[in-house]
Amino acid sequence: MKKQLITIVVFVFSVSAFGQEWSFGAKLGMGTYNMLELKNFQRYRVRQNDLPLKTTESYPVSPIYSAEIALGNVLYLDKIGIFYTFSSTGSRSTISDYSGRIDLDAIVNGNQLGLSFLKNFYQQNNFSAGPYLEASYLFSFLKGKDYFEIKSPAEVTVQENYLFHSKGAGAEFGIAATYRLSPISFQLNLGYLHDFPGKLYPEGNKDWWLAVENSEIRTAWNGFRMGLLVAYTIAPKNKRLYENQFAGR
Repeated sequence: MKKQLITIVVFVFSVSAFGQEWSFGAKLGMGTYNMLELKNFQRYRVRQNDLPLKTTESYPVSPIYSAEIALGNVLYLDKIGIFYTFSSTGSRSTISDYSGRIDLDAIVNGNQLGLSFLKNFYQQNNFSAGPYLEASYLFSFLKGKDYFEIKSPAEVTVQENYLFHSKGAGAEFGIAATYRLSPISFQLNLGYLHDFPGKLYPEGNKDWWLAVENSEIRTAWNGFRMGLLVAYTIAPKNKRLYENQFAGR
């Protein structure tokens, strides 16, 4: 899958590498995540403990960070881009008192590398809007930490760490609204990401995977995404010359 994605990227960006409108942007957003199986996994860990741990976080809404390089006006599309997105969320169950503390943490990080496509169906002056599609290779890391601290009758601290990873794919579809104030553009998007996850394997061992009661545990990044992309556009020389001549009339 990774090699096929790289081949598509090279092909798309070699179609019109010269004389095209380029843009470079960064996006900050928020995302919701399903993570049902990981939530059940956390509940299972709590049940295995005899103490009444309280879950204070369970894969809540969290920030999304993204970077994009794009070509404008390619084929029948207004923009085709290659992007990288980082997402992170997690869960914590804890209990503490005078005698000690227990924390059961599970943080999952998602990395997406893929292609984005935008087609505007409405445009007036500097404002445009239309649907977009993002197709990505998605790899995730689940980082867990079990922390035990006993203060009485003797001070004892124990910490256990574990790491799992998975590979899959993602597809996000939504609506984007763009306001262009040349050469800067602001794009607000609202969409839904559907995750096609793989099994969570321990680092360096694909013969074993994370499971509870013979049920495989997978990530589930499914959820709504909203973000604001700020991009800088580099227009081709002939277009800039035309705009300057037109502005000088």
